[in-house]
This record gives sequence, structure tokens and C-alpha cells, in this order.
Amino acid sequence: MSRRRGLVLFDIDGTILVGGDRHHGAAFTRAFEAVYNKPVTLDGVPLAGMLDSQIARILFERHGLNAGEAEQRLAEMMAAMGQHYVEATAGASLRDRLLPGVTEAVLAAHEQGWTVGALTGNGQAVGEAKLRAVGLDTLITFGAWGDSAIERGHLVDAALDEAVRATGLRFVSHETVLVGDTPADIAAARLGGAHVIAVATGRFDFDALASHNPDALMENLADTSAFVAAVSRILG
Repeated sequence: MSRRRGLVLFDIDGTILVGGDRHHGAAFTRAFEAVYNKPVTLDGVPLAGMLDSQIARILFERHGLNAGEAEQRLAEMMAAMGQHYVEATAGASLRDRLLPGVTEAVLAAHEQGWTVGALTGNGQAVGEAKLRAVGLDTLITFGAWGDSAIERGHLVDAALDEAVRATGLRFVSHETVLVGDTPADIAAARLGGAHVIAVATGRFDFDALASHNPDALMENLADTSAFVAAVSRILG
């Protein structure tokens, strides 16, 4: 098959996996407490569609930390979170949390000749560990991660750069399709100049996502043919 131009970027929590990974939350709070010496809870923090770095910044403000000083140690905190998560999930499988049709959709994207990556709020070590735990790490080998970006939309440009490093192919935003489950994914695509397919597999139902006008909207990824048709239509 001749290669077809297109970059398809999958979100992880709520799109590839059922959301609510307790090990992720525990790794985050443990790392935050160790680096900033502040006991924290994620209660009341909006998590859906958020970057790990955004969540940390909310906690900086909540706990009265000096934003500039706290920011200087954010990379350290993200690294610690990744280490705790990898240790907590070593050898574990998350296949029971894999959402319907995801593996088939990723495989189909490859078969169509599209380049496939991740775009997620997860810190890199956490996101990569989740992909390994569901056997997708050999199919999704690069991504844009939530370690340090200010807004999710900034990850579109990061993903374009990572695609070059990983594959040698330079894409532009209008050749890019995000697949995600939250209004934040839709907003990120718009901010980054990309297209978006929304799937109602997370905390937002079909109607809630429809109100944000994604380029395509699906209940889930179980219908592989419909997914391929949607991406093909969007990419023209």
C-alpha cells in the first residue's frame, strides 16, 4: 500500500483506557509530597482532559507555593511520578481497562498508512507505561506528553515535532487528527489547528461532546470501518 498522508494522535485516559487509574493518582500525590513537602489530595481537582503539569500548577496555587520556585522543580516532580507509577505497575496488565475497538483502530490506522502517535495529559513515563501494559507500545511509539506544557493545545506542535524525530516525516496541523474523549481534546485540536474525532468513552456523553462541534463523533471505537471512514473524510 502506498503511504497516505496523515497523523493520527490518540489520547490515553478515557480514549484508549477506562479512566480513573488509581496508581496514577497515587504516584502523582506521592511525588508531589516528596518534592514539595506538601501533603496533597486530588479531591476537587478537575482531572478530565487535564495535563499532569496543569494539575500540579493547580496544587501550587491551592497550597500557596511560590509559582516560579515550584515550576523550577516540576520536571523533578514529573520524573518522580513516572518512577513511582512504573514501580507500582511493573509486570501488570491493563488489558481489562482497554476500551472497545482501540487496538483494531490503531492497527487500521497503520494499515491505511497513517502515522500513529499519542497526545495525552499523562506525563511521558506514565503514558508509555500504560501503552506497554495494554500491548500498544510497539504500535504507538512516540507522543506528546503532559509533563510541562501550559495548555493541551500546545501538544499539537509538540506531536508534530516528535513525529519528525520518530519517523522522519514532517506533518502540518491540517494533516493531523486527534482522537479524544473530552471537550479539552476538542479545544486542543482547535488551538493547534488540527482536526478531532471525539469518542463518548470517558466522562462526557455523546450530547455533551456534540455541543463542542468535533469533526466527527462516535460512541466508541468498536466500529473500525466507521473510524477509518471518519479519518479518511476528515483528511480528504
